[in-house]
Amino acid sequence: MSTMTTATADNAAHQKKGVLSGIRVLDFTWKTVGPWAPRLLTHYGAEVIHVERAGGFDDHRFAAYRSITTDDEKPNHVQGSKPWYTDPYFNTLHHGKLAISLNTRSPEGIKIVEKLLTKCDVVVENFSAEVFPKWGLTWDRIREINPKIIYMSSSGFGHTGEWQGFRSFGPTAAAQAGLTLSSGLPGQPPAGWGYSYLDVMGGWMGGLGLMQALLQVKKTGKGMYLDYSVTEGAMTMMGTFMLDYQVNGRRTRRPDFPPGNRAVFPQVAPHNTYRCTGNDRVGQYWWVFIACETQAQFEALCALMGQPQLALDPKFTSNEARVKNQDELDAIVGRWTRARRRYDIMRQCQNAGIIAAVVQSAEDRVEYDPQLHHREMHPVVHHPDLGEVQYEGYPVKMSRTPAYVHGRAPLLAEHNNYVYGELLGISATEIAGMKERGII
Repeated sequence: MSTMTTATADNAAHQKKGVLSGIRVLDFTWKTVGPWAPRLLTHYGAEVIHVERAGGFDDHRFAAYRSITTDDEKPNHVQGSKPWYTDPYFNTLHHGKLAISLNTRSPEGIKIVEKLLTKCDVVVENFSAEVFPKWGLTWDRIREINPKIIYMSSSGFGHTGEWQGFRSFGPTAAAQAGLTLSSGLPGQPPAGWGYSYLDVMGGWMGGLGLMQALLQVKKTGKGMYLDYSVTEGAMTMMGTFMLDYQVNGRRTRRPDFPPGNRAVFPQVAPHNTYRCTGNDRVGQYWWVFIACETQAQFEALCALMGQPQLALDPKFTSNEARVKNQDELDAIVGRWTRARRRYDIMRQCQNAGIIAAVVQSAEDRVEYDPQLHHREMHPVVHHPDLGEVQYEGYPVKMSRTPAYVHGRAPLLAEHNNYVYGELLGISATEIAGMKERGII
């Protein structure tokens, strides 16, 4: 941990300047695909105000350790802490944001929302299609309140068409988008991807949409409405299957012989993962990925393995021959890697111009990956209830306006006084009264 930087422990977005400093976002999102997009903007200095229901909290605040009742069953860093502050998913999705509580089911609460809209540049939500209209917050009403505001509504199917309003989340969106059918083994039911990839991918695409809208509003001074369909965004991940159907008329199918780690198009060999010496703490073997796309790379690999004669063997003299005999070739490469350490193999191959990478685990990425440490991808931020916590950084490095983690995940209703008092000018007496009436 000593190689990681420590970011500011405060959540105030203005403490560090960024390309989005001065931008304020009103965040009504929940689950995953919604919160991800505005969180991305915090890395460049945007102030994001996350709204949670008065008298309750975001579902993700209290998920991971909900069923654990004794401290000795919990990880060390959450023992003795409040359960609604400990969930790792909430801390990932909402770090850098501010948090307020608000009762949006009351007329008084909606009036506060309307006041906040006049102070914000962006409002985002990923509710079901009927929620905002029930609050009286149609796009017409929102732009009447603030003609320059950007309103993005994320949904599974979009807000127009026959399927508008249909409910979905990551796995159902993957099924609808075609990804589920394309994964799994031949002759077996569709396998799915094992994780809500579309929630995360959808969040990144939503963040891109917000950036585009901010640029357009800067040029025109006019607000805009973004109707974002996550299942449509997923079409970018189905490109090869769609092209195959459009060009060849072939429907989505899983291959009879799954290629695994071998290359299908174009076919090259070697192209596989190979076992290395040693194993991790739970007994899993260590592996390294090696691929040779050119003859020069293959000859360099042969020299590195101390077997330059392989490049002269008729079974391996061309890529076509190597593909035909790749079972034998994989066995040769595997014998060489089996006696060596995985990071040593990667460095030696890369230094020789050969494509290679360690097959890393999540633990490797967080704890041992020297490249991520160098690029400060897991900065440490102090959390008042959890202590020192690692957060996910931003992978795009800009020379003049670098991204940063400007704060931890907020505590429950932590910024009520700032938002209602400083931002909206409501007196302390009024704030106390709203709390008593269950408005905040």
